[in-house]
Amino acid sequence: MLVTSCSETGVASPSVPPTPSGPPVDVGSYSSPQDIVAKLQSVGITCPDYEPIANATGARDRGTCKDGNLVVPIYDREGDVQTQIEMEMGFADIVGISLLTGRNWTVNYDNRPTLEKAKSVLGGTLVVQHPAS
Repeated sequence: MLVTSCSETGVASPSVPPTPSGPPVDVGSYSSPQDIVAKLQSVGITCPDYEPIANATGARDRGTCKDGNLVVPIYDREGDVQTQIEMEMGFADIVGISLLTGRNWTVNYDNRPTLEKAKSVLGGTLVVQHPAS
């Protein structure tokens, strides 16, 4: 026995919205640099030689991936992120600045395509200024 049914009511059937796979809408907060490093690995930015930086000036916690010269600080407050940006802008004319910034974190790396890849998973704002000629 074959049973078929066909109806057209003009009402769209409900669908399940797709699960977002991009960065957090609110740019997210992280509790440690290792949390950020783990997220970066999901887009191919590896850090096999992660080392914590003792006595992180201005940050609650800071680590580095020496192989790629990547620095990841975590701050206590959002205002601390802005303070870090302002401090680095003081040297931007001499050495340039390449940061990805979020609510309580920054990623410092001198390769913009890598920072853009990081932004795809972390969200945030790129702060890039080349040294003066």
